[in-house]
Amino acid sequence: VKDKIVIATSIYSGQQWALYLDIPSSRINIVLPFADPVFGNAKRFKSTKKTRITFAGRLHPDKGIYTLLEMMHEKEMIKKGFIVNIVTAGQHVATGRIIANMLNNYPYARLVAAQKSITAMAQILTRSDILLMPSVFAEPFGMLSVEAQHAGCRVVASNIGGLPETNCGLLTLVEPREPRALINGIEQAVALGAATKKERDTAKEYVTLASSVDDLLRVIHT
Repeated sequence: VKDKIVIATSIYSGQQWALYLDIPSSRINIVLPFADPVFGNAKRFKSTKKTRITFAGRLHPDKGIYTLLEMMHEKEMIKKGFIVNIVTAGQHVATGRIIANMLNNYPYARLVAAQKSITAMAQILTRSDILLMPSVFAEPFGMLSVEAQHAGCRVVASNIGGLPETNCGLLTLVEPREPRALINGIEQAVALGAATKKERDTAKEYVTLASSVDDLLRVIHT
């Protein structure tokens, strides 16, 4: 990397690369990726009486699917009567297929087919009130969190890796691997209420295409 420009997609990722390359973290330039404008432009669906919660990560232990399932069996969660959707993404690998088969006829959540387009994914988020990202593995960044916030959806995510850097104003962080902490995070998000138009408009100002390109050009021309 001598005399080279080194770019990472989050502060956390930059720190990890600095350790791996054995160079000062100041040598790593940070250029955040960007959310597709489709998420910010998608029209939200009307709210329902019950809070709609969605898990849209891959069906993989690293994404916290088992923490989610533990949470679903807590008495507090069962009593609240939330609508919980689990997107069955990640079945292109054996682990995802095994977990998907395990969830067949699961009584506490609705299974939603994996989406194959940005527009379809945006519609899932605009039909949701809260997105859960209970990752137990340190995400380099966590673009789904940004996409959800741009879509006007609150996010409850693990306080790990690059996820704290995805805060666009609608993010609640919780301890990873803790089902009860996840429930507390959901309760905090519910107490805040549905994101207002102003809050969503503010969220859409973060992690944009324009800011990402500006940062990239700044780094290249430094």
